[in-house]
Amino acid sequence: MKPSRYNHIIRRRNQSQLLYNSRQHVFLDMDNGQAAIFNGLSLPFTYNLINQKDPPVAVLISKLVKNGFMVDDHLDELKELEVLGHLYRFDRSRLDLWINLSTRCDQLCPDCPYDASRSDLSETSQETIYRIIAQRIPGIKTLQIYWWGGEPALAWDLAKIIDQRIAGMAEQYGFAYSYQTITNGSSQHLKAIDDLARPNELYVNLESAHLDKLSDQPRVLLGNIQQALKNRYRLPAGSRIRLIKNSPGPKLCRNVNQLCRSAPNLEDEEIEHIQSLLDSGLAVDNLPNPKMVACQAVDPQSFIIDVAGNIYKCWEDLGSPGKSLNGKIDQPLDPQVFRWLDWNPYHEAHCRLCNIFPWCLGGCRAKPPDVDCSMWHYALREMLALSAQANKNGAL
Repeated sequence: MKPSRYNHIIRRRNQSQLLYNSRQHVFLDMDNGQAAIFNGLSLPFTYNLINQKDPPVAVLISKLVKNGFMVDDHLDELKELEVLGHLYRFDRSRLDLWINLSTRCDQLCPDCPYDASRSDLSETSQETIYRIIAQRIPGIKTLQIYWWGGEPALAWDLAKIIDQRIAGMAEQYGFAYSYQTITNGSSQHLKAIDDLARPNELYVNLESAHLDKLSDQPRVLLGNIQQALKNRYRLPAGSRIRLIKNSPGPKLCRNVNQLCRSAPNLEDEEIEHIQSLLDSGLAVDNLPNPKMVACQAVDPQSFIIDVAGNIYKCWEDLGSPGKSLNGKIDQPLDPQVFRWLDWNPYHEAHCRLCNIFPWCLGGCRAKPPDVDCSMWHYALREMLALSAQANKNGAL
């Protein structure tokens, strides 16, 4: 056996050392004796000098192997990650659709990109949705729909019509599906959304949500750090915070602007505030953790559909007709499709050497190479400390 290449020691003042693995996302508390044994096992020239049958050593090795901190001598962890990632990406039994149900809204946000274009999902768009699903039959097993806007609750009757149609397809062909809804969270919106019969995880905007009206169904609260701190003691038990900019982008509603963001910026002040949120018993939904794909854009089973029926892969492409996948999603060599399919950070030299690679998997494809590396690498100690605190609080 050999130590995993993705192990990290988290040293804590006046506390025992904590071992973390960025691939398995597991922690192991080690006393001074165990830390000394682990350090010996980690170094080639001391590895063979340790009596692995000694009871304390054997107990620690058993824990290390069980939790992925030690792996088989012949295992190439990077190659295994690559194979598992490809198996996941190209598994056509699953399908995620991000559907822009409506650009209507009642929040009057400054700089809203939809001010001059208020509309609901067109009939053409609805047919596009049914066609994409039908192309996966037979074989589809799970369908996940994400309603976004605008405010989806303002067109919820339309959502129920689409739901009824898909429910018939699911019953006929035996696949399961569920919803996630991104909403402003006012009481009338929550009431409308709550009447849906199937699983529906809510993403609710902190700035406008009626927090006392939230039901017991799972929810993620969207907002910036200041809004999260302001409302932290009002949030229902079990709530999770997802940190976003919470202001409209040039093409995106504030509720989805930066929703794909992998991690906070982790500047000094931001680290302190996140620690305060964790101390309050809240979970921060976008702390770094291992994943199978870098983002939905490079996932061949995920598509964004706007109200006009245009299909996109990345939020950055939204509203750019030349970057749509209309009529191309089953043409893998089309340039607009291929640029996402050929994502493969496993062949990048700096990624192959990186011991937090499972966290970012090469970063954001829509940005120039290495743009995210400084954030991930140069705040590593702080990110590990936040992850350890979240784990201690049971907020991972």
